[in-house]
Amino acid sequence: MSFFEVFKQYFVAFKDAFVQQLANPAWDNPFYIIPTICLTTFILELTLPRKRDYAPLKRKGFWQDLFYVIFTDYLLLLFGFWAFSATIEYFFRNGLDGIGISSPVIYDIKTLPFIIQFLIIFILMDFMQWLGHFLLHRVNFLWKFHKIHHAQETLGFASTRHFHWAEFLVFKPLLFIVFLTLNLGANEFVAIYLWVGLTFTFFSHCNVKVNAKWFNYIFISPETHYWHHAKKVPQRYGVNFASTLTIWDHLFGYFYYPQDKGEPELGVEDQERMPRSFFGQFVYPFKSLFSREKERPLTRAEKRRMAKKK
Repeated sequence: MSFFEVFKQYFVAFKDAFVQQLANPAWDNPFYIIPTICLTTFILELTLPRKRDYAPLKRKGFWQDLFYVIFTDYLLLLFGFWAFSATIEYFFRNGLDGIGISSPVIYDIKTLPFIIQFLIIFILMDFMQWLGHFLLHRVNFLWKFHKIHHAQETLGFASTRHFHWAEFLVFKPLLFIVFLTLNLGANEFVAIYLWVGLTFTFFSHCNVKVNAKWFNYIFISPETHYWHHAKKVPQRYGVNFASTLTIWDHLFGYFYYPQDKGEPELGVEDQERMPRSFFGQFVYPFKSLFSREKERPLTRAEKRRMAKKK
């Protein structure tokens, strides 16, 4: 079959699955897991506020962040992104079969007790998430896209989904390696990644304060992740890349948690260049990559924005 034919089949299948999942709430249904996590972390912001100078609903960027949640976790499916990913996977598997690799499974993890499966998958996926996040900062081409996420000047629970859709092109292949080699399926992904992984990533952007200091040394938290979003980057490529566990930051020397430096200013150095609209942020990385962005003088609007901040 041609690429278009395979894509069309997956597109129809995902469209039908989308409608079916919306109509059938369940504990392993991602369309209901994500709103549940959003509601839980939003309640945390209401009850344990970190900053008292703005209410959650009045936070700068709140409504745009919420739209990013809807776009990232719902609309992308309808637009065909996941069908495109499945099509790539289809031809990748066929390509392996064409060179004599009938099964890419290195070890069938399903033969192990569930708790052992859970621990192995969780650790591997958490490391892949850390690696993908680090690459988004380390590789200049990828940073152009990830910069959208870092241009936020305030953070709240929904800020975690405020990122460019192209980041999935980094994370999905890395997670796919884990699924492919260990014979995993969608159910394991939902149970392990969505409930555990997304809870921590939403929580890490929350406008809440963690009172147990030891927690910050083991798990990602708002107190450490705020330094990851600092405008004045503590290290050249950043710090605190953790997705859930901070062990990877400790091992590779990227953990940073100063308790005597107050709150960091959030954003990026050239904040004035960042578009405010969703569409502007959608196309910004491409414009930045294919234009001489650094050589372009600031526009009048950008100069006014800079003057107001001063």
